[in-house]
Amino acid sequence: MFKLMKKVPGGLLLVPMLISALFCTFFPGLFEIGGATEALFTSKGLNYIIGFACLCSGTTLKLNTIRVVLKKEGILILCKIILNVLLGFLFFKFFGLPGIFGISAIAYITTIASTNPSLFLALEEEYGTESDSAAFGLLAVLCTPAYPMLVFSVSQATPINWMPIISTLIPVILGVIIGNTDQKLADFLKPGAALSLPFMGWAFGANINLVNALKAGGQGILLTLLFYIPMVVILVLVERYVLKKDGVTSLAMSTIAGMSVSVPALIGATNPAYQAYVDAATAQIAFGVVISSILTPIIAKWLFGHPGQDQHTELKEAKKV
Repeated sequence: MFKLMKKVPGGLLLVPMLISALFCTFFPGLFEIGGATEALFTSKGLNYIIGFACLCSGTTLKLNTIRVVLKKEGILILCKIILNVLLGFLFFKFFGLPGIFGISAIAYITTIASTNPSLFLALEEEYGTESDSAAFGLLAVLCTPAYPMLVFSVSQATPINWMPIISTLIPVILGVIIGNTDQKLADFLKPGAALSLPFMGWAFGANINLVNALKAGGQGILLTLLFYIPMVVILVLVERYVLKKDGVTSLAMSTIAGMSVSVPALIGATNPAYQAYVDAATAQIAFGVVISSILTPIIAKWLFGHPGQDQHTELKEAKKV
């Protein structure tokens, strides 16, 4: 099984996610028996796993390398946030809540604001450097359901709840403190982020019903295209031609997360007027999760083999050290 997962780009995440999605589709509720089984094999433990990965990745973020991380991943994350807010605002302005071609504002904004943290970590562990992997904690701020809900609120100028964002930052900050004050403890925790990948992938897949996802059909494909065209293209161009890097990091942070499947219901719970769009948005996003989770690692593998700069050599040398 491990050899199979290693052969698939991002396989440490993707293979467990798809297996878990099969259980969710054909045997829903199988693991909902309470206790440790339910916590481990359903989405119930997802926030703990993400928090643990944030803490462990934070230990690798040294104060003397933060500038390097901010100079690359920080700029890309800022670009992503600006694009999310701008596109969300424009979508509401021209199409309103009902959206266009059956894709509502809830589905569109949730999708463009999505980031799969575990796939980011899997691809950076495979193709990136240690500083790239250390950026997981910084990126994790965008990986909770709170972020797309935040973008949705900003797009309509409604009140914002900052607490979920703050709660994500706390384990990252704690990890940074540990990593810069206790090297032995940091070395002990360092492998934790990569070790959490299969568990994170399984938890994401536990929210995906493959049958419902396939029912979204053409709308799911269109939604995925609307995600890739502005988000991936612009971010890759910024990384390759402004930051002079290979573009792998941009792709790694450009995958629709399984956690996003739960966002439409959360948004729908805030206003009865949104409920009519929840089911369709959930199915469309689930379809996008499956497509992007398979497609992004393939593109990243191709791009890593055809870098536009000398970064390819640098990454290889970094991995040898």
